[in-house]
Amino acid sequence: MLRTSPFKRAPGLLFTRKTVLFAVIGASTILAMVAALTPLFLSSASSAALQRELEGRCPASFGGQTINFASLDVARTVLSDSVAENEFIGEPRLLLQGTIVVAGNDSGEGLRIPVRFVARDDFREHVSLISGEHGEGAYVDHIAAEQMQIGPGDALEFDLQGELHYIPVSAVYEGVYNSADDDYWCSITDITSTNAFGDLPPPLILVDVERFRTDDEVFSAVYAQYARSLGDWEIPVDVAQLTVDGARAASETLAAADEAIHLNADDIPGFFGNPNLFSDLPLVTDRVVALSEALRSSILPLAGVVLVAAIGLVGGAGSYWVDRRRGELEYLSALGAGPGALAVKASLEFLPGMLIGGVLGWGLANLLIGTLGPATAIEASARVDAAWATALVSLIGLLAVGAVAAMRARSLLDHSPRRASRFPWRIPLLILSIALAVLVRSRIGDSAVAVEENQLVGSVDPLVLFFPLFVFLAAVLLVAELVIRAFPLIKRLGSGNHSTYLATRRIVSAPTLVVALIAGAALPVATLIYAGALTRSATSTIEAKGRSFIGADVSTPVFGLITPPSVIAGDSTVVIKLERASLNGETVDVLAVDQETFARGAFWDQTFASQSLDSILATAAGDSIGAPLPAFVANGSAQDGVLQTAAGDVQVFIQAELESFPGARRNRPLIVVDQQRMVEAIGEDNAVSSGRYLMWTMEHSEETIETSMVEADIGFAYTVAATTTLDQLKFAAVVWTFDFLELYAALGGLIAVGAVLLYVDARQRQRNLSYALARRMGLERREHLWASFLELGSLTAIGALTGVVAARIAARSLFRILDAVPETPPGPRWIGTIDLTLVAIALALVVAVIAAVIAQNTADNADTSELLRHGD
Repeated sequence: MLRTSPFKRAPGLLFTRKTVLFAVIGASTILAMVAALTPLFLSSASSAALQRELEGRCPASFGGQTINFASLDVARTVLSDSVAENEFIGEPRLLLQGTIVVAGNDSGEGLRIPVRFVARDDFREHVSLISGEHGEGAYVDHIAAEQMQIGPGDALEFDLQGELHYIPVSAVYEGVYNSADDDYWCSITDITSTNAFGDLPPPLILVDVERFRTDDEVFSAVYAQYARSLGDWEIPVDVAQLTVDGARAASETLAAADEAIHLNADDIPGFFGNPNLFSDLPLVTDRVVALSEALRSSILPLAGVVLVAAIGLVGGAGSYWVDRRRGELEYLSALGAGPGALAVKASLEFLPGMLIGGVLGWGLANLLIGTLGPATAIEASARVDAAWATALVSLIGLLAVGAVAAMRARSLLDHSPRRASRFPWRIPLLILSIALAVLVRSRIGDSAVAVEENQLVGSVDPLVLFFPLFVFLAAVLLVAELVIRAFPLIKRLGSGNHSTYLATRRIVSAPTLVVALIAGAALPVATLIYAGALTRSATSTIEAKGRSFIGADVSTPVFGLITPPSVIAGDSTVVIKLERASLNGETVDVLAVDQETFARGAFWDQTFASQSLDSILATAAGDSIGAPLPAFVANGSAQDGVLQTAAGDVQVFIQAELESFPGARRNRPLIVVDQQRMVEAIGEDNAVSSGRYLMWTMEHSEETIETSMVEADIGFAYTVAATTTLDQLKFAAVVWTFDFLELYAALGGLIAVGAVLLYVDARQRQRNLSYALARRMGLERREHLWASFLELGSLTAIGALTGVVAARIAARSLFRILDAVPETPPGPRWIGTIDLTLVAIALALVVAVIAAVIAQNTADNADTSELLRHGD
């Protein structure tokens, strides 16, 4: 039988039926995407975590050792040979720093100022010359050159221990102050950056490494005071392109370099000191791997569930193939082909389409993760794993096609009478779903985030991903049962015209269709909204905790009650923070706020209190001089009493308790008072000497704030951004888990749409005879199209609304327990998904329109005379 013509032509036969071919390619593409997304997403998340850990990291900060000059040549060779083969590690660079000396022009012109001699490999490639040319002499900073009135051709004179030394000047270069954005200079920002007051450090005089080492007359005194000069090997690592695999390889290379230095230490002339190369890259890599494992444990079960659904879609395409080839299959059956042979035929026909779909799905998954993933960097090994996963599930899908084709062929070709099943599967399944939802929720408990003790990486309990599935299934079955129970009412409502009559009769004649369409619309909508709500809520909670912890987007310690620069004045406020005060024997913090500016510079959310911020500030300011200070307590409780601080004691009257307030710390109440009233009560001098002054700023970056403060000549210590205050990697697994769930929700939606469209087309083919008869009896094409939309649109709309309600119930049940640091205020915040809800319902109706048009097109293409002549 397998040698007959239809079987011989099977591999290419499907290309003659474009509709079925596109259905097969579409189903296998989705299946391949589902399989490929998991390894690609895990790799992308790992890369994002690694980049987050290395963000702001100086690429040259990996490695270094204090050395003596005698060992340089051997050490350079050893290190260079050790790292030569690693693509992420650059050539080791030597940095030598001399002591600070006072220098000037040997002509006696200009000033004599402190300078520092520095020798670095390849420094000429990283400076901009203002005057002179590259040469063997010293390179003088342009500000130092101006002060010393020195230039190319002059001699630099400096005094060490009463002896004068000289070095010719080759060039004047543009200073490298605040050059942390340059990878070459970022490792020595401690000697190149201006301080908080904008003061310049001692200028750098750049010289050759060899001259620094060998010119005894000039430089021996520079390092003689230390018995050796300060020297370090810098081993640059390309952190911007680093992946986890690359980090592992770089860590191994650095370890090998360290081992090589140890092995050669005895052969290095004059070597002394600790030869260890320092690198925390292995620790960072281990932590990122721990995050990847935490993510894997959370999302693999979910991926398995969606994968089963995707295989079911491919199997559905096999059923669709049987419906479209029914006449041919009956002919082959008459020739003696059994279900097994027909299954082989289906598999052979599906093979080319599934190969196309597999390659297309793998490519789309790479494009999707590369565009929307946590990071664009994806490891080559992950792409290979994704390819193998795609091949494996495509093979399983092909086997599923054969199995479904065999079962459907047996069912279609078996003409013996069958009794309808009366097993009441819906009610037992509904009860089971509710019971499982309750059981899973009880097993989750009060916290759904586990934090690994050593790595400080949070992971989401996989049950958080299964709990909503049972809730969604229970909601679908409950609503579908209510619709089925309402069949008599639906029949009465459909007696108005031809379209409603036909639509309602089709609905009440197929209870299984009701369940299928409601489930097809509800499950992807519910998953999308559930994941979106929890992702938004978790992200918002993280941001609120960071901003509450420091009080604003950026906190800047300042020296007194300053007036912020005009550039940031409209978004800044200055507060006084008194830490570890005492109220009635309990340790508290005190925050004195400015009524006029606090609202514009501090982070505030109305969920922090039952009253508005303006009301709180007005009450704290009060108007009774000499009376107890009106105060509010946040992050705890307190009674009226004497507030004892290092600045002095003051009587306070607690107005109300607030859930949280900017500047609150974990496990310690915060007493909020008015700044002016506080200063009046304890005295301005005491407040200045005992409190910390903090400028809080919203909507501006650290760079903008620092620049504006320097330009305004206002002193400050440093800046701290909310995004860096909390360990973000603790939260990453939580957010990325639900990002992945959103991604799979979108794929689930595609699976549902594909299944609905295939089902609608196949079902319409079964209805073509009744449609032909109805047309002969006066049914218009427009009425049939409208009836199809009413049938499909009403059920998909009910399903979408069911999904919205079920998702909200499930998300509201869990959002409070998805807090990786519950001890840090404020508590979890709920962020709704009205926009996603509207989009999901609109898409459900669009799918109903498309399905109705496809059904109508199938009906229009039917051969009416053939149907009436031979029946269905």
